[in-house]
Amino acid sequence: METLTYILTTQAATFATILTAVVAYIIYRASKADELQNGVRIIILEIKESERVIRSLLEIKNAGGNYSTDLIRLTPYKGWARYSHLFIKKLTNDEYDQLNEYFKKCESLERYIEKNHNFFWITTEERARQNEQLAAQYAFKNPTIEDDDYKEQIEQSLSLYFENTSSYSPAGIKTQMDRHLSSTNLITTTPLWNKLKELAGYKDLLG
Repeated sequence: METLTYILTTQAATFATILTAVVAYIIYRASKADELQNGVRIIILEIKESERVIRSLLEIKNAGGNYSTDLIRLTPYKGWARYSHLFIKKLTNDEYDQLNEYFKKCESLERYIEKNHNFFWITTEERARQNEQLAAQYAFKNPTIEDDDYKEQIEQSLSLYFENTSSYSPAGIKTQMDRHLSSTNLITTTPLWNKLKELAGYKDLLG
């Protein structure tokens, strides 16, 4: 009887151990599936936002204008850097490389956007300094000038300097941004976009 009890107890413990392992494995797989789905959804949001910015920049480029000096983030969540490892078994090599290349271009564009933004503020500070310096020099050379004449002369002297907006987009930065924009292939126009939506469980909820 004691032997039978021992065997039953041992078998119950073994079964409990196996059951615990199975449940743990199921939970692990479920958590991985959730992690993948959440990762894909973040990637999708960043693709949509970054492409919106890229299209706006392309409009400026094609119109021959100067890029905005706003500090714009194409991929604020850095989703690809955080979740790219989850896509290795879900995408083909070509699809994975396509996404990797796209987000590399986004990172490069962000760096040039930041440089353009920083240059704007450096230029703004320099213009303010030049304004004060030129005004002081003019006042020193013309101590008896009337206030209205003084203001008019200063405005005329500085008008060309202040109307020149080309310095807000230095040629080197603008050229690099132009090149990156021209060589960036959008994701939403490729079959990969539909595959990402399927992985996210979005189906036709997103365009």
